[in-house]
Amino acid sequence: MKYLGLLSSLLFLISCAPSHKDVEVQQLYDKVMEVHDEVMPKMSDINKLKKRIRKLETDDPAALALLKDLDDADEGMMSWMADFQKYKTLKDSSKTAKLAYLNSEKVRIQNVSDKMKQSISAAQNYLNE
Repeated sequence: MKYLGLLSSLLFLISCAPSHKDVEVQQLYDKVMEVHDEVMPKMSDINKLKKRIRKLETDDPAALALLKDLDDADEGMMSWMADFQKYKTLKDSSKTAKLAYLNSEKVRIQNVSDKMKQSISAAQNYLNE
């Protein structure tokens, strides 16, 4: 019982310790992840649309272009996620370095998001015609 009280006190002190994360860096990181989290579920939409277009068994140049766009959007997200793992290496870097990296990644993930949404919309329009 004595140890439980000591453990509880220790956990309380740890939880009350000030955060070492910079608020500005955390907010920018959250914005980057917000864009990612919004479009990541659309990966399944991309795969479903690719299957539907392939089922058409057509050599229509428009269908082939849509498949390429969907593949490129899919690959864009996969590449971004793999590259974003580098953020962990900035753990001991300066605030300026972290902000610069996150700003560039925010632009990259927004471009990925735009590409995904555009390719999904175009494929849906093609299939609904």
